[in-house]
Amino acid sequence: MEPTTLRAVMAALRKPETGCPWDLKQDHQTLARYLREEAAEVLEALAALRPGDAATETHLCEELGDLWLQIVFHAQLAADRGAWDIHDVERAVVEKLVRRHPHVFAEVEVEGAEDVLINWAAIKREEKGLSQETEPRLLEGIPATLSPMDEALEIGRRCAKVGFEWPDLEGVLDKVKEEVAELQAESDPVRVEEEFGDVLFSLMQWARKKGVDPDLALRRQMIRFKTRFETVEDDAHAAGGWGHRDLDQMEAAWQVAKKKGRP
Repeated sequence: MEPTTLRAVMAALRKPETGCPWDLKQDHQTLARYLREEAAEVLEALAALRPGDAATETHLCEELGDLWLQIVFHAQLAADRGAWDIHDVERAVVEKLVRRHPHVFAEVEVEGAEDVLINWAAIKREEKGLSQETEPRLLEGIPATLSPMDEALEIGRRCAKVGFEWPDLEGVLDKVKEEVAELQAESDPVRVEEEFGDVLFSLMQWARKKGVDPDLALRRQMIRFKTRFETVEDDAHAAGGWGHRDLDQMEAAWQVAKKKGRP
């Protein structure tokens, strides 16, 4: 009888002597690259998602399945050595969620999302046995594996929690404009790089405060760009190649793509 759950499939693949040779060779380190790749593909599927569209909905579902496979694979490795299994993973996260949501599962009252975050941070400190004296510095402990974009957002979030934050969106946007002006005024390569970094960091904070996911926004922009550029490329090929199209003609084809309403 064929296994009917992902856990059963992984157990069969990892079974000594009768399992898959490739799966039996893997360990946590060799699987790390696949975890990164699958997570990236989920993000791409999210960027392409059009809610209600069958094709993109199915694509996201499939990519989440691939990511779930990686989690189950790591859990199976641990189960093979008698450490823990996928049930322990689920149990641990359930206990954490219940513990950190006393406003849902206990008698604690909150007035909004900000209170939830404050409580979450306090409970997390309590779990780690930290006091104000022993607590690490605010910007310590940010995972080194985060992308620069995600790290910039996390820095902004942590600072905002203690009140080091612009009072409104206009203030952040003014800061972005200020940094752009400073970038335009620079010519020294080192200073140009520094000012460019300031622009990007300020934009990340504007996105955070606005509620925009910058990673998702950039992924979607690149999807739009690549799709529109296909029109420019098709036009060039129809004319005999890139050498038969100048910038104005390519820009005209680009505008045609935009007017078509292509994504």
